[in-house]
Amino acid sequence: MPCSRTYIGDAYTNAFTDQLAEHRGLVGMSDSGELCKGLADDFEVSTLSELHRQLVGEGSHRRLVYSMTFGARQDAMINFLDSYDAHLVIIEKLQNGVFADPFELQHFVERKVFLDVAVFGDTNLELPSALSNRSAVEIHFDLRPSTLSNSNHIVDLPLHARYPPLDASGYATVEFDSPDLFLRYRKKEIHSNSCLWVLKNLQAAPAEKAAWRIPCGNEAHIGFVSSITFLSALVCSMSIVLATLIF
Repeated sequence: MPCSRTYIGDAYTNAFTDQLAEHRGLVGMSDSGELCKGLADDFEVSTLSELHRQLVGEGSHRRLVYSMTFGARQDAMINFLDSYDAHLVIIEKLQNGVFADPFELQHFVERKVFLDVAVFGDTNLELPSALSNRSAVEIHFDLRPSTLSNSNHIVDLPLHARYPPLDASGYATVEFDSPDLFLRYRKKEIHSNSCLWVLKNLQAAPAEKAAWRIPCGNEAHIGFVSSITFLSALVCSMSIVLATLIF
């Protein structure tokens, strides 16, 4: 990982937002920058044996909940974390129908729920789906023995729905592809300002498909809704004029 780079996603912003790159992930991309040197990946590191993900909640505000199990025994994982500073990095690529609020995520960092977080791509929270682009969220989570339960780890990512375009079915469906997961680690005795980090792709098996059905307007109702809206506005305007003349 380049010494000057804080986030893995810095080099791949175009891949996140390019509509033609829908199936391009970080795994197949090479890093052409100067790699940090001095720490060789010559020992066995815990791998991810299970990854489960589900969409939790109702309405326009939901959470993606990740449940991860590391392949190593709990005592081996604890021994690893006793000797190394380790961060779990999750990169979730979002379609243009949903977004993550960077200001909300910063509150998670301030409360030390996440170690660090960044949102790449379209961060305009006010745009509807039809005018927005794809985005991606990169979460850094500090792995410590106290955060593990039987080698399991759970992470919550809050998400919000954008206003979808009209659809005859009354719903717009947004699907989530499998996330990219990495382990970033270095020996504890290395100076904290050093850039000597190793980045390991956890190569997790594809997660279960998660889909979000977002209610939207029915195009067949445009005429009726427009008429009711116009009549309501007209009645309100006339009421204001009459009240002004009378009083």
